[in-house]
Amino acid sequence: MNFKLEIGGWIRDLAEVAIALTIIIGLSKLLLGAHMLVPLVAVTSSSMLHTSNEWQNWLISHNISEEELKGFPMKGGFARGDMILTITPNNKGVIHPFFSDTKIGDVIIYKRDKLHRGKAPPIIHRVVGVVWVEEWRIKDIDGTLDCLTERDFEDRYIPYVKNCVHGFSCPYTDFPETGSFRFYITKGDNNPGSDQCLNLALPVTDAQLTARGWIVIPYVGWLKLALNFLLGL
Repeated sequence: MNFKLEIGGWIRDLAEVAIALTIIIGLSKLLLGAHMLVPLVAVTSSSMLHTSNEWQNWLISHNISEEELKGFPMKGGFARGDMILTITPNNKGVIHPFFSDTKIGDVIIYKRDKLHRGKAPPIIHRVVGVVWVEEWRIKDIDGTLDCLTERDFEDRYIPYVKNCVHGFSCPYTDFPETGSFRFYITKGDNNPGSDQCLNLALPVTDAQLTARGWIVIPYVGWLKLALNFLLGL
């Protein structure tokens, strides 16, 4: 009898979650417009987990002010097994104007490059640095480059994208189509350094962005992770 009650409780909980998600997505469509999708992303690691204020201290020590931190989205971080509602432009394969205002502090989802497990799931991390490139030259830099330098971008990363555009050897699966674009330095809040300096990713280009993190729903992602595990078996 108790077992049946427990199963019934789980079913009610799942039904409530499904109804809540349906309402959130429906309202999001109305507020954001028909051209915006609101997909769900299950968090698969603890790289954005907040266990202390160290993530803020790292940013402050890397050229990001406390005033900027106050405006950051998703300041509470998130854990493995959480579900993230993301905002995604509904036009795959094109650098959407939606991403043109991506800034320091935004939590983005980006596709991996070829040098870093290109077929693995996308990464969801925070933007900690932006490099503006115009006609193959650095125009401006905001935030931090962490262990990288302007020279690294001039001698290595900009030529990488230039090779991609001109049809030569290219380390990116998705890349800009012109010489005017942006690079992003990204970091998991719980990681000791940026993705680029921990050798998790090349500097991220506009073309790799797929979505922005919006709302955290705790624990719900475990359902998807469990299903993926069972399907994998």
